[in-house]
Amino acid sequence: MTRQQAFWQERQLARLQRGIDPAAELRHLERAHILGQRYFTEHLRSHLWMLAWAWRQRDWAEGAAQLLRIPGSLGSVVGWVPLGNPGTRRVGPLTPQAVPDELQAWLK
Repeated sequence: MTRQQAFWQERQLARLQRGIDPAAELRHLERAHILGQRYFTEHLRSHLWMLAWAWRQRDWAEGAAQLLRIPGSLGSVVGWVPLGNPGTRRVGPLTPQAVPDELQAWLK
């Protein structure tokens, strides 16, 4: 499986959790963000998906965070992204995080 396939797989796993387990859905979206944050289109998509998640959950704080992070997706264009950042409000937008072990192989 390629990194891009893993990105889309996380998106699909998130969709499978929609309406069943919102926390699990968001975790998969965070993982998709980690996998796609170096690539502008995927980075932007991941934030749009998280914005939609926030809207469905009526999580206005997360929605506001996503509205602020969407323009930050441009960091991908110049190669400036905080590696491992999940893209949600639980971690500052410029704070790098440890990449989960199972995702590391795709980010090398």
